[in-house]
Amino acid sequence: MRGQLEAACLCLVTGAALGCLFLLCKGARLALGLGKWATALLDVLFCLFCGAAAFLCALAVDRGRLRLLQVVCQGLGAWAAVTGLDPLAEKLGSFLRKTFCRLWGHLPRGRAFVRGLFPGKPGARAENGKKSGRKGKKEEKKT
Repeated sequence: MRGQLEAACLCLVTGAALGCLFLLCKGARLALGLGKWATALLDVLFCLFCGAAAFLCALAVDRGRLRLLQVVCQGLGAWAAVTGLDPLAEKLGSFLRKTFCRLWGHLPRGRAFVRGLFPGKPGARAENGKKSGRKGKKEEKKT
């Protein structure tokens, strides 16, 4: 009986840790404003980490065999962590995003430096008296 109680506690704690990791990934996604591809990559990395954690927990609990007790306890721990801390993660991610945007707005030199690292197309801007390479619109005939 004592071994099962220890195994259940271990599985609850690892499930809660995985739930917190999920919230950390969600907060990072909100704070950084990641697009679809970056979000998908973050989800794949999270799933790989969860699989590895479940495998290691199964090794510790029952020599590598996945038991229903482990699955239920890890799911319950993850659910409890996500349900309890999700509003905090959303608010923190939004706060970090807004704070970063405000700070970025006060740094004009920093923005100019970053824009200088990624120059636009070479023929996009015309210098004084030179052609820009763009074709003008055709003038309509007046009759």
